[in-house]
Amino acid sequence: MAQNGARHPAARYGAALAITLAAAFLVAAPLWTQTPGVLPAAGIVGFAIAMWATGAMPVHVTALVLFLAAVVLKIAPPEVVFSGFHSTAVWLVFGGIVLSLAAQRSGLAARIVQTLITHLPARYFGMAAGVAVAGMLLGFVMPAASGRAVLMAPLAVAFAASLGFEKNTRARFGIVLAAGWGTTVPLFGVLPANVVNMAFVGASESIYGIGFTYFSYTLLNFPVMGLLGTFVMAGLVTLLFGAPPQKPETRAATAPPSGAEWRLAAILLLALALWVTDVLHGISPGWVALGAALLCVMPGIGIVPASALTSEINYSSWFFVAGVIGVGAIANHTGLGAAIGNLVLDSVPLTPDGGLVTFYELFAIGSAVSIVTTSPAAPPIMASFAEVIAQATHWPLRSVLLAQVPTWMIYALPHQAPPVAIAMALGGVPISAGARLLVPYTIVGLVVLLPLQYLWGHALGVYP
Repeated sequence: MAQNGARHPAARYGAALAITLAAAFLVAAPLWTQTPGVLPAAGIVGFAIAMWATGAMPVHVTALVLFLAAVVLKIAPPEVVFSGFHSTAVWLVFGGIVLSLAAQRSGLAARIVQTLITHLPARYFGMAAGVAVAGMLLGFVMPAASGRAVLMAPLAVAFAASLGFEKNTRARFGIVLAAGWGTTVPLFGVLPANVVNMAFVGASESIYGIGFTYFSYTLLNFPVMGLLGTFVMAGLVTLLFGAPPQKPETRAATAPPSGAEWRLAAILLLALALWVTDVLHGISPGWVALGAALLCVMPGIGIVPASALTSEINYSSWFFVAGVIGVGAIANHTGLGAAIGNLVLDSVPLTPDGGLVTFYELFAIGSAVSIVTTSPAAPPIMASFAEVIAQATHWPLRSVLLAQVPTWMIYALPHQAPPVAIAMALGGVPISAGARLLVPYTIVGLVVLLPLQYLWGHALGVYP
């Protein structure tokens, strides 16, 4: 996923501006605030987000600069800055890299892809929508979004390659983005399908004693923002990345599965079983992925030689995901996330009994917090403001809490949803390609999906 620096003047200018702003924050922070840690954190977090958004610096180099600056300048303690490396998401990425290599070497990926080609329409839109829906359906049996991304990204890469979409082409980027999107974003609307959803429920219950049922939560958030949003995304992917697929002829007879395919299939089925039943055994999805990767390189199993860990694997995506998680940890530890929330809350005029206007105002507040903290860290921060917002808007507290869900499903920067970033990293999709999809989707979401979501919620009696 590494990039060769800024290719366009705009990216270089964006990089220079980000560095200048970061330096200004770092130097002047003690003079501007009584909590000096907040503005230095804003500087380094702003720098990282700007670098990832513009592609002016390779994503893994940006992550390493973030780590170094945050530790040397004592913005946050090392255990916070490097928290990504003991996060399960990072080890899901590692496991996914190894499993992807094993799927390609064994031929299992090609066999699954052949099945997809046989059943999906021979048009780019149908194929993009198909891989997105496949990832979405997986969420109803597998609760870990990062694990779903690990499974779907290599299949999407192999699928795109079989259609004649070469590496580093827009057409391949679009298929991978569709798969990554489907594994995560529509499932923010299904209660137990993402960590963010459960963090939201936990914060609502612990702070206010308000709980949500699976049916009511999913009925409100999935039809418009989830299902309709997925097909809107597939249309944009087709418009922005689409190309005529070179669909190969389906062979009448295929070779029987090799021993390596059978062994890898057994490993994947075991991993999937453990992922699906994690509420029973308590083993984190990251450790399941790590165990599956180790089985693939174990002597005697022979799917991937151990030497491939140093000779065939690019670890840039590993550092990138650790950096994304570090950004959220730094923002939470320093109080930056809460400070941004308070600033936006003071700046956005809340309209009492404003209906759709109030809904947009709440979306603006939640989006601002999510940009800095990423979506997994946003729910507790937003929940802490909910009562104040409810009093100012005259909305019921439950309605205010639920109004933040669309902010996870319409976002403009790829780092805001780490599982999608994981799929991009595993699929070799640059940040610029992700932004090329997300920015137009955000515009369409603001103009079309948000009003429809409000009307749907109003009809259900959830939004005033």
